[in-house]
Amino acid sequence: MLWACALTGAIMAFALPWLFLPEGLGWGAFGFKNCVGNDLSGDIYHLVFPIYYVPPFGYGALPFVALGLLAWLACARWRRPGLGRWIVRALLLPQMFLNAYQPPLFAMDMVLEPSCLEWWGGWQVVWWTVGHDVLELVASTLALLAVRTSAPRLPRGPVVAALVVILALTPAADAMQGGTVTVPDWEECHGAVRQGYSEEDWRFLCEARDSLMDEPGTRMPDGRLFAYGRHLCRLVEKGGRLPDARNGDEFDVARALPANCPALARVNERNQAELKREEEEYYARRRAECAALPRHKPRTKPVRQASTHMSVEFYALDTSEEGFDGGVSEQLGSGDDVMASVPGNLAFQALTEMGLLCVTGESYRRRPPVETKGWKVGAEIGYQSPTGVLEISDGYRGLPDLAAGGPGHYRVRVHQRELPVDYDREEPQAGEEWLIMVYPGREKGPRTYVKGR
Repeated sequence: MLWACALTGAIMAFALPWLFLPEGLGWGAFGFKNCVGNDLSGDIYHLVFPIYYVPPFGYGALPFVALGLLAWLACARWRRPGLGRWIVRALLLPQMFLNAYQPPLFAMDMVLEPSCLEWWGGWQVVWWTVGHDVLELVASTLALLAVRTSAPRLPRGPVVAALVVILALTPAADAMQGGTVTVPDWEECHGAVRQGYSEEDWRFLCEARDSLMDEPGTRMPDGRLFAYGRHLCRLVEKGGRLPDARNGDEFDVARALPANCPALARVNERNQAELKREEEEYYARRRAECAALPRHKPRTKPVRQASTHMSVEFYALDTSEEGFDGGVSEQLGSGDDVMASVPGNLAFQALTEMGLLCVTGESYRRRPPVETKGWKVGAEIGYQSPTGVLEISDGYRGLPDLAAGGPGHYRVRVHQRELPVDYDREEPQAGEEWLIMVYPGREKGPRTYVKGR
C-alpha cells in the first residue's frame, strides 16, 4: 500500500504542470526586495542545475520510484530484501536532495515577509515549483517507508481514491495538450482576416506565431495561446502594467498582446508618452548645457552659424550626404589623423572614445582666419560635396547645411577641446566642444594647426 501511495504521489508530481498550469506558462512580478529564501533558492538552483541534464533527474521522482519498486520486487523474489532496501535508498536519497531546499526556504520567506510571494512568482508558479517538490518528497518518503523492516500500514480507501483521481485526470491532462495549431504565413497575416477569427485575435495570432520561434510539434495550441493572452490582459487591467517575463515564451506572447488587449495598448501609449517626455527633457538639458558655453565670436562674418549637441561612439563621428554611404571613419588611424573624407562622406576623430559633444558649425564664402588659442586640436581637410547639402550630424541631431556655395569643393576645419566633467553626476554630460568651419577651397590634403594628440 505504501508503494501504491508513493507511485500516486510521483504520478501527481509528474502531471502537476499540466493539471494546474493549463496555459503552460507561469507569470510573476518582480522588483527590488530582500527575500532571503528566494535568493538562497536561486543560488542553490544554479549549483544543482547541471544535474537535471543527467537522465533521469530531469523527470522528477517518478522514474526513481518506479525503478525502486522494480528493484525491491526483484530482490524480494531473489530473497535479498537487504539489497533491495539499499538500492531503493541509493535511488531516492539524491533525488530527495533536489526537492528538499525550496519548501523550507519558501516557508521562511512567508514568515519573514509575506509579500515575497510575488518575488517567488505568485501562487501559480509557487504551486508548480514548491508544491511539485513537496509531492515528490512525499512520494520518495513513502517509498523509503515501504522498504523498512516493519513498514507502517495505510488505510486502503484513501489510497484507492487517490489512484482513481490520478488515473482519471492524467488522460484529461494529456488531452489539454492537443488542439488546433494555426501557423499563418506572411501573406495571410498581411492580408484579409481568416474566417472564424476576429480582427484582434487574428493579429494577435500572427504576432505571437511570428515571435515564438518554436519547433513544429511543440507549438502552443490556439486555445491555450488565446487563453494565456486573456490571462495577461486581465493582469494588465488589474495592475495597470504587464508583469515582467520569466522566460522567452512569456516575453514573445506579451509582445504580441497589444493586438487584442486594449488595456495594454493604452498602457503602452502612456509609457511611450512618458518616455518621449523624459527624452525631450533630457535633450533640453543637453541643449541648455551647450548653450551655457561662451558663444564663438567669428573674426569674419559667417554665412551661417548654428550650435547643437551630438554624441560620439568609438572615437569617431561619421556623417554623410543623402545617397552616400558612411564608413570613411575606417580610414582614421590611431595616430595624428583628425579627419578623413571622400566625396559625400566626412569623418571626425574625437578626443574621447564616447560621449556628448557641444558642436558649433559655421559656413563662409571665403577662407576664415585660423584660430588656435584655447583649442587642443585644430586641423582641416579638403572635401567634395556632390549634393551641395552638407549637414554634419551624428545620425539623430545635426547642424544645418554648411555648404554655402552648393555642390563643389570645400575645406572643412575643426577645432576641439575637452570640457570639465563632474563624475559624481549620474546623468551624462558634454565632454568635448567642437567648432567646425566650412569654406570653399580646392585643396585636398590635410593641414594641422594645433596638434594635441
